This record gives sequence, structure tokens and C-alpha cells, in this order.
Amino acid sequence: NGYAGALNTVGADIAAEHGSFGAFLAAWPMEDQAGLLDLLAKRGSRLGGMTGQYLLRFLGRDSWITSRDMVACLRDAGVEVAAQPGSKRDFLAIQAQMNAWRAKTGLSFIHLSRICAMSVGENHASAPEEE
Repeated sequence: NGYAGALNTVGADIAAEHGSFGAFLAAWPMEDQAGLLDLLAKRGSRLGGMTGQYLLRFLGRDSWITSRDMVACLRDAGVEVAAQPGSKRDFLAIQAQMNAWRAKTGLSFIHLSRICAMSVGENHASAPEEE
């Protein structure tokens, strides 16, 4: 599994510092996914970009993922981020909006991320079955 290899590079060091990687994740504030992604990118091998986001979701952490449609939704809502976010500034802007929506709705980051992604962009219908 690709996540296991990437996690091993950072997980052992963090586990030594915090008792376990799970304890480290549990203690990290939910309102600071941007900071967590920054740390994973700096300390882990291959955990920058989308990989860190997918790792958090794979591990079961309540997290957002900056898919193309989710970013289009954020931009439509007035959040100033690049079409392909990658900078610290972009992630802080995304985090601020996600925190605001979470506070207003009480929904998890996973739900908000998915609602956002399914609210804009093209809907691709499956091809009709051949008879």
C-alpha cells in the first residue's frame, strides 16, 4: 500500500515523540488541517500535495480533500485560492472557510467537502446500456 510506505517515513519519528502516530493525530486540533498537511509534507516522504489529504481520510480522520470540484465550489463561494491549491496561503484560506461552514452547520469536514464537491462541476451520467 502506497500510504503505508509514506507513513512509515514520518510515523516512526512522530510516534517516538508522541507515544504513537494515532495519539499524535488525535491530539492535533481539527481546526488546523492546513497545519497538519504542512507538517506531513515537510516531515514525510511523498506526503505533500493530495497524498497527505488522502492519507488523513484513509486513516479515518475528519478531513477535507481539495478535489477539482471542491475547489471550484470554494472559489464560487468567494474563497481566493488557486485552481490547484498548493501554497500555505491557499490551505489557510480553505481551512478558514471549512471552519466557518463547520461552525455554522455542525457538519463534519468530510460531509462539507463532499457536499461542496457535488454542488458544482459537471455531472457525468453513466453511459446507457446497450441492448
